[in-house]
Amino acid sequence: MSNHAGSYLLAEVLQMLRRNGVFDQLGPEKSQQLVLEIANRARRHYDCNPLEILEEEGARLGICRGCLAVREDLDNGLCPKCKM
Repeated sequence: MSNHAGSYLLAEVLQMLRRNGVFDQLGPEKSQQLVLEIANRARRHYDCNPLEILEEEGARLGICRGCLAVREDLDNGLCPKCKM
């Protein structure tokens, strides 16, 4: 069973970080690293769902919300492999 409440909370936190310019200050690579670290830790230790965490911000940051790969060819936040 996935921790949906935790996933949605993290999604909101990522939106707040974007709105407050944190990702702009960090730049694309560091932003991706930070978000990947958050998503991976949340998945491994707190049973959160990356699909929910990255629903809004994943595509903006170039991170597939399915497999957490950094990609430029995302469609609705998913890479071609996850889209299938």
